[in-house]
This record gives sequence, C-alpha cells and structure tokens, in this order.
Amino acid sequence: MATTSTVYVISGASRGVGFAITSLLAQRKDVLIFAGTRDTAKSVQLNELAQKNDKVIQVKLEKVDFLIANAGIADVNKPVLETPTTSFLNQFTVNALGPLVLFQHFYPLLAKSSAPRFFVTSSRAGSTSDVPQSKFTLSAYGVSKAAANHLVAHIAREHGEKDGLVAAVVHPGFVGTDMAKAAMEAVGLTLDAQIPGIQMLTPDESAAALVKIYDEAKRETHGGRFFSYDGSQIPW
Repeated sequence: MATTSTVYVISGASRGVGFAITSLLAQRKDVLIFAGTRDTAKSVQLNELAQKNDKVIQVKLEKVDFLIANAGIADVNKPVLETPTTSFLNQFTVNALGPLVLFQHFYPLLAKSSAPRFFVTSSRAGSTSDVPQSKFTLSAYGVSKAAANHLVAHIAREHGEKDGLVAAVVHPGFVGTDMAKAAMEAVGLTLDAQIPGIQMLTPDESAAALVKIYDEAKRETHGGRFFSYDGSQIPW
C-alpha cells in the first residue's frame, strides 16, 4: 500500500503504556498505525479502537517511519539466588530478543523512510549505574533490559549515519500497570503506596511524555542514548 502518511509500528499495543501511545497517536491527522498484540482475541480495547478509528489498521506497507518496541514482561521479581534460569531466559527472549527480531524484520521498510526512527521502551531497571540505588528486586528483568539497551546502542552505531536512523531507548516512568503492581507487591507494598523519589504516572501521562520524545528526537542528540520520560538522559 503506497502512502504518504506517517507510519507507526508499535508492539505491545493492547494495554498499559502501549495502548495509551496508540490511542494518542490515533488522534493525529495523516497517520497509519500498525498495532501489535500477542492475542488479538483478548485485546478488547485495541479492537474497539480499531473499529472506531480507521487509522489503526493492518496493511501491507511500503515504508515505516516509526518502529516502537514496547512489548515486555517481568515474570519474576526476586533476588538472583531465588530466580530460576528459565525466568532469565523468558525475560531475555521477550525484552531483548523481541526488539531485535522486530528491528530485523522491519528494517527494509524503515530504510525506505526519509526520517526513520526506532525506539525501545526500556526501564531504569536496565541501568547498571542505578542498581545500587534500586528500591526493587528486579534481577532478571534488569538484565534483560540492560541487554536491550546495549542492542540499541549497536543499532545506532551501525545504522545512524548510514540510514539517518534515530535509535534510542526510553524509560516510560513508574506507571500504574499490572507490571508495576507486581514489582510493588514483591517488596511488600501496594500500588498506591508512596515511594520517596518515585512519581507514579498514569498510562496516558507516560504516553504523552514518550510521544513528545519520539517527535523531538534527533540523531545528534538522541541516537544511541537512554532517556527518561521527562527528557533527562539516564546513564547506562
């Protein structure tokens, strides 16, 4: 399908931040959004959005302008000694290899864009510098996100100048989702607990902040770097 519209591909679009990003972008003019989900039958909100908005569709595309790897899991929130190797493998497969496979498959379409952009939704848990100050026990999750961060750094180096690609990692903030609830419960807290130094965001608040970064990102300022939802840079 030939199109002059700006084309977004978003994985993990059925709930939480991914759905909020999809909903926000769907309000724009002249866009096409390919929204990915693991189970279309259970993606009630996404299906309803697609029925109401013809910008959220499945099409055969000739280019992709924005590729957003948002899908992720955190299946065990325990210390290293208590986390089975299967959990490390599961989270690495989804959180690190998932963005890799997405990029490899969509690269030919990204390369046809005049301004290609690739963003991976990561987490501060993937910052090695942040581990000593972490308030949560997220060993397997953190390792998988650190791997995803490193992957994006390589993609930026290999394709930034070559293809004009902006490749960056974004932290969505601490968002009130099922994943955040599980992380809180793992340390004996409820989702509504106040944690010093951490601001709880709604999915809509996080999505608005991330889309602002997507819009403003440039290769010179964002390529191969790690940013928080508020625009500040996070150390690796």
